[in-house]
Amino acid sequence: MLQNHLKQLLHYLLVPTAVFMLGFSLFYAAGFDFVLASALFELEGGQWRLTNHWLLSDVLHNGGRFLNNLLVVALLLSWFYQQFLAKHKSERRQALGKLVLSLLLSFALVAVIKRLLPAECPWDLQQFGGHQPFIGIFAGRPDWMPSTQCFPAGHASVGYAWVALYFYFLPLCARKACLGLTLGLLLGILFGSAQQLRGAHFFSHDLTTLWLCWCVSTLVYLGYPKARVSLMPAVQEQYDV
Repeated sequence: MLQNHLKQLLHYLLVPTAVFMLGFSLFYAAGFDFVLASALFELEGGQWRLTNHWLLSDVLHNGGRFLNNLLVVALLLSWFYQQFLAKHKSERRQALGKLVLSLLLSFALVAVIKRLLPAECPWDLQQFGGHQPFIGIFAGRPDWMPSTQCFPAGHASVGYAWVALYFYFLPLCARKACLGLTLGLLLGILFGSAQQLRGAHFFSHDLTTLWLCWCVSTLVYLGYPKARVSLMPAVQEQYDV
């Protein structure tokens, strides 16, 4: 049992973390964040022309967050119904509980880190038309600087948190697990790209959000009470299709 658990941790946490660290090093530490942001800034004519564009701001940002909130509330109400009113317990109810918990913890974790690690958005920086110098995420900040909350990417979590659908489907129908993962990734890329085009985030901000959401979903799946379904056979099944 312990050996199987360690294999699960290696497969679902250590490998993705290694990939994240490589990507974060390239974009944040090596400066590819600024290369990408500069390219977008120049494509928009040396200013963030799309900051208030209706599609990015009203539809994908405000509308996307509103729709996400509705879906989370609907799932939460469904879980409450199954938990307290449904007569029969089911594996689907347990999977739904994991999904709801993963979503809520992902949103909360990203929000908390944003407050603990103040960082500049591209549109804040002097080289991109703003008024602030670049300080960085982990460096000490002067007292006079405002506490901007741009790291990690909050709106991207509205999409990336749904990678938890992978673990929702895994014990129910492993063949659908990859579809759930793909949906979460596509939503995260959509919302994250919209914010980058608006000048609201660097790529490393989105990458960090994806990693956080994946880690939360993995830990909830492995540590959820009364979880007895092994991950590895289900994973093997999806590759046998």
